[in-house]
Amino acid sequence: MSFITADKVAELTGFSNATAFLAARSRLEDDNDFPLPMPTCLRPLKWRADAVKAWVELQGRAAVTTPAPTGSNVVMLEMARSV
Repeated sequence: MSFITADKVAELTGFSNATAFLAARSRLEDDNDFPLPMPTCLRPLKWRADAVKAWVELQGRAAVTTPAPTGSNVVMLEMARSV
């Protein structure tokens, strides 16, 4: 099992940098079931790489299998990226 920092999470999810991802993080967790970071008191925050990759893959499948309606996770991910 490998762990990744916010820089790598930002890269995998399409955010321009870790700061942009971290700004959208709680919204993604609350509204889109984004994986939570590993429970630790140490910094930097770390996420399970397999959980983040699975979440990204799930978002991509939604866009391919059905047209993206206004309220879909794909649209919300795009909105979060633009913040």
